[in-house]
Amino acid sequence: MSRAFINEDAGAGDAPRFPLPSREDPSFDLAAARALLHGADLGDTASAEGATGYYWGEPKLRPLVERIRDEALEDGDERLEQLAGRFLRVSRGNPSKHEVNMTANRDDPGSGEIDEVLNPHRREEQSRAREHTADILARRGVRLNGDETDEDLADLWSAVERFEAMVEARGGDTMTNAPTSAEPDNPAFVLPERKARESARDYTDRILEAAVALTRVERSND
Repeated sequence: MSRAFINEDAGAGDAPRFPLPSREDPSFDLAAARALLHGADLGDTASAEGATGYYWGEPKLRPLVERIRDEALEDGDERLEQLAGRFLRVSRGNPSKHEVNMTANRDDPGSGEIDEVLNPHRREEQSRAREHTADILARRGVRLNGDETDEDLADLWSAVERFEAMVEARGGDTMTNAPTSAEPDNPAFVLPERKARESARDYTDRILEAAVALTRVERSND
């Protein structure tokens, strides 16, 4: 069993699903991070958010989720690794030390030449990653203009994942509530459509605002 997912569901319906130490306990944030990931695994992120007081993607928990992800890699727990990666993509607005160092390296005029020598396939890998992200967004109904930067695409992907996580937490299905759905279960569960001439940044912000609005939507019991 994963180190993160202890059997908290024994006697589900009677015992609390997310037992946590007191907020004054130094281990609270780590327990909260594990609870959020467990909630996502159960398809009940909303309950985990309510129990912990943290939203999915909380930047403060990023280092702890990185630690949990590393444990999952060590344990060969692919599901937990996937969930932790999803959390980290949503919380990417608060960069880790590694990302800060990478940014600093990119700002160094000589870093590009060094990267080219150390990894001659870097450009090709970046191009494939960009195409992969664009394909994922397109399959989710996101209209791209073709002038989005790599950062724009990454931000859009994070925003879409945040929105989808909130839909699932409220009992919605991202398939039946896709932008192409003729009869969505709830219009609030449908990803906002990009407006004509809307910048990627503005569209990303609007998706995140829609995700926040979903915190006020009651969970469906269907």
